[in-house]
Amino acid sequence: MKTKLLTSQILLTTLVSASVMAQPIEPEPDANLLIWTDHTTVDYMKYAAHQFNQDLGYQVTFDFRGLAPIDAASRLIQDGGSARVADVAEIEHDLLGRLVVAGGAMENLVSAKHVNSHFLPSAANAARSEGKDYGFPVSFATIALFYNKDLLPQAPESFEEIIEFSKSFNDNKEHKYALLWDVQNYYESRMFLTLYGAYEFGDNGTDAKDIGIASEKAQQGLQAMKKLQTANSANPMDMRNPQVRRGLFSEGKVAAIIDGPWAIQGYQASKVNYGVIPIPTLDGKQPRTFSTVRLAVVSSFTNYPKAAQLFAKYLSSDKMLKTRYEMTKSIPPVQSVMEEIIVDADEATYAIISQGYFSDAMPSIPEMGYLWSPMASAMTSLWVNDKSPEKVLKRAESVIKEQISLQE
Repeated sequence: MKTKLLTSQILLTTLVSASVMAQPIEPEPDANLLIWTDHTTVDYMKYAAHQFNQDLGYQVTFDFRGLAPIDAASRLIQDGGSARVADVAEIEHDLLGRLVVAGGAMENLVSAKHVNSHFLPSAANAARSEGKDYGFPVSFATIALFYNKDLLPQAPESFEEIIEFSKSFNDNKEHKYALLWDVQNYYESRMFLTLYGAYEFGDNGTDAKDIGIASEKAQQGLQAMKKLQTANSANPMDMRNPQVRRGLFSEGKVAAIIDGPWAIQGYQASKVNYGVIPIPTLDGKQPRTFSTVRLAVVSSFTNYPKAAQLFAKYLSSDKMLKTRYEMTKSIPPVQSVMEEIIVDADEATYAIISQGYFSDAMPSIPEMGYLWSPMASAMTSLWVNDKSPEKVLKRAESVIKEQISLQE
């Protein structure tokens, strides 16, 4: 593995030198790139590879493998240096920190300035780790509110409207609920904790020593969330399975559900008469959701760093971001492209893009991994055991700090 990394460093130095001297960077003559991407985007990736060669006059050969982003990151960490891994892989940005610490990702040496000036700030931040630029953003996703148009003819503008509706609709015995979301999943409940300006980690999610989840602002946010128990009166432990929640919504027993674009295909197949809107206001404030940014990353173990960097750059070009959207409905994290798309967008895409302006990329530092479980416990204690926001958040903060300290 040391030999492999040394070879990569030599190749990296060559690439940097060419960049500094402003010389054109060309792929290695014998470049053969292995690409890992999600199963649903393999066809798009094959098209992108063909266009890469056609547009730029290259003769790079490609192999493709469908691999879920979380598995791609794990494989790069576990197998890099001992087995053939991808030259370019697509991962979710919250895995970047772990990948960088493990030495599995090469810096973005060909388009970092472009990423930082052209992409949404949250996407540019998501592509960065330990102060350096690594990823090439290709899409983003966040959550929105799906609502049953037969039950709620007018799209709710506030959660208070849903609370009022629930007073005559909810029936726990019949499993009828005005609102559902996975309360225990911090990815979904986060929007309430940060309602008044709280945060997970300071300095845009990069300072693990500044933990903000137990602040007075965070406590105020969870106190506001508690108001929604009238509308979401289900036991959250019974609703952990997304298929249960989605099934109730599809059956017309749930008026509104917080979900993401990954659920759209299922709702379309169910024939439920649904609409999609950005997250409504609560206490007159617009909740800020988490967003997940899909990144193309170049493996540190590639034998073809020039070809790999150039292809990752090509994937994040406006042209290919638009094509990706047309082929996969993946939303590009570039404001100018989003503004083009939203003009003719369907209702769901419009809602996701609109909510995207009120979203924050999950912190990608490794310490973020220590937050999920304590926060799930905090949400359970708050919702089921009626513990105070201060008590559950102070407990979660203590556990998170202890886990981080054990790794230092």
